Amino acid sequence: MSVINTLANQYYIYIRRGQKPIPWNIYDVNPPINFGSATYFTKVLQTIEDSFLVTGLTFYITWDEIDELPSYGKDVVVLVIGDEWYRIPKYTHKVRAVFKCIGTRPMLGCNVFRQPSLLNFLTLIQFLRVLLVSSPGFINYYFHKFKNFLSGKNTLGRIYDIPLGYNNSKDLPIKNIEDRLYETYFSGSVIHIPYPVWSLKYWLGTPKILARKLMISSLKNFQKKNPDLKIELSITGGFRNRTSEDERSYCEIMMDTKVCLIPRGTSFETTRLFEAMKYGCILVTETLPSRWYLDGAPVIQIKNWHDLGKILETLLDNQQLMQELHQKSLNWWKYKCSEGIVANYIIEKLSGDIPVWKQHIANSSMSLTPP
Repeated sequence: MSVINTLANQYYIYIRRGQKPIPWNIYDVNPPINFGSATYFTKVLQTIEDSFLVTGLTFYITWDEIDELPSYGKDVVVLVIGDEWYRIPKYTHKVRAVFKCIGTRPMLGCNVFRQPSLLNFLTLIQFLRVLLVSSPGFINYYFHKFKNFLSGKNTLGRIYDIPLGYNNSKDLPIKNIEDRLYETYFSGSVIHIPYPVWSLKYWLGTPKILARKLMISSLKNFQKKNPDLKIELSITGGFRNRTSEDERSYCEIMMDTKVCLIPRGTSFETTRLFEAMKYGCILVTETLPSRWYLDGAPVIQIKNWHDLGKILETLLDNQQLMQELHQKSLNWWKYKCSEGIVANYIIEKLSGDIPVWKQHIANSSMSLTPP
């Protein structure tokens, strides 16, 4: 008998409609397909499996397939990892639950009328486009919810938000904030898709491109005024273009960084946020969405990257504040976003029929919640 058949649950990676689901032994070192956040969700699923609290389920892990699945039923659970359109999957009413990164509630994140700018205008355009693309799934979900209400049934699958986790985050010893080499650090892409010359995005840019250009410009200005400070800036073609040596260096520099800059990507929530949090960096980020794992997070939310210099000066001149934010970042990761906490959250949502005393014993043995 193969290892995958001895698991309490079955796990499959499902890429696209019409393709066969790929069986996944979650205890293998490498998944059959190395999707984003694979290491993070491998540890999440292993914790779920080791708990023995949810059994007999079929888990489909997909990047952004929201139209159909190979099978349906109250034994089917779906993890949607990479859909940046905030869509509600069409099959939600056919499965037990959907756990979705990035969520299903798009946010604008700016006031176009009070703060008019090209960046905010393009952000509004992108927001409206997301609303248009996500509206069919929204209508479908609430149509089935209304049908359930009329029939008195409670068969509609629930949708839950979960963190993106990390694309790459080696387990390194946590370095004290005052001993770190770099005052601030950013490594990432600005333009990772070469738009054709006839595209409006080629001429106007996108919210991601403009936000990151503003951040880089402000950081370079700050660097000119403070040449003695150690500032690391590395522009890449995107995380998929990194070599294994790049990944190692990325982790080591991140661990040696005091303040990590986290500009938006296509969405406001990015893996860099959780990578930096895990390493105890001080986080300077743009507006964040309202999520159970982000509400109240110890981050500095910047409204305009032109203000970056002032924020860095304030932070770097206050060692006590930096130490406090460093420890809060570590604690927030441990108690809100770590693999064990997310596994516990999924177990809780899937195990409503499990007696309370069993849940208490399991939670105590796994030590997934703070005292």
